[in-house]
Amino acid sequence: MKKFFQKYLENRCGEDEFNLFVDLITKQGNEKELSVNMKEDWNTMPLHDEAPDLSDTLHQIHYQINSQEVPLSRSRKMMTYLVRLAAVLFIPLAVTYFFQVYKGRNASAVYQTVSTPLASKTSFQLPDGSTVWLNSGSSLRFPAKFVGGKRLVELMGEAYFDVAKNGDPFTVKTSRFDVNVMGTAFDVMAYRNEIPVVTLERGKVMLETHSGARDFLTPGEQAHIDTLQESITLSKVDTRIFSAWIHDRLIFQNEPLSTVVKRLERWYNVNIHVDDPSLMDLRLTANIEFESIREIMELMEITLPVKYAYNKDARKLTIYRKSTSTNK
Repeated sequence: MKKFFQKYLENRCGEDEFNLFVDLITKQGNEKELSVNMKEDWNTMPLHDEAPDLSDTLHQIHYQINSQEVPLSRSRKMMTYLVRLAAVLFIPLAVTYFFQVYKGRNASAVYQTVSTPLASKTSFQLPDGSTVWLNSGSSLRFPAKFVGGKRLVELMGEAYFDVAKNGDPFTVKTSRFDVNVMGTAFDVMAYRNEIPVVTLERGKVMLETHSGARDFLTPGEQAHIDTLQESITLSKVDTRIFSAWIHDRLIFQNEPLSTVVKRLERWYNVNIHVDDPSLMDLRLTANIEFESIREIMELMEITLPVKYAYNKDARKLTIYRKSTSTNK
């Protein structure tokens, strides 16, 4: 694979070589070798004080990927192939090469920020060996090397952390609260203008708001942080529902349409307008894996009293209340 990978990066692949390269990178079992090749090439790249801002280019790549909807008559196998191609080829390469590296006043303090546009996600390892899955429309800032007996990362959006145990405390800092752990696995959702949620799969974490409110989570618990009252509410949940996104799935269990809309907007990179505000209280149960946004909306039309209109060029979707009139 290494020979084809290098030719691909240098744009020297012939048609047959490119087709073979695509077959290699989309074949199950080759992910580890592809990752090794990408890391080797990344490590040989010169580090500049200021990296070019290529975020617009990355957004265009994902816009084009998500604009190409597969007709409903296509087989599930083809849908799976396209999803794996986007995830294995475009997204890891883009995220790897579009690292934004920042240097502070102290030349030894080098920080990296990994960002994911809408309709994409990625996973990577931190310097301590902890694994992070970063959801769409999110970013994580962290030092190139943890020093001083602490591990501090800054999150905007949603991420799932599987923290390596090494004796040093691990802190996820958001704009409104901090999560403090040692070695554990948990999900943090901290998007702007949404109620923050922390879900603990294993281990133990301590939450602390910036006003001083504090609470501890045990496995299977979820915390909702009220940033107005500065309070934390705990409840028992099925954690698999809230970490399913790292396995390319969205699970809704009796979720209000207001929550569903926000998650679908990030998942598919579409703008969704609900014409009737009273529809926001409707509830949906669904398991989404490889379905297109049209398939999801058709499911909603069957299970909820709604209909929709979709402007593909503008990537804008409008949800209306379905008429109950019997007049013909």
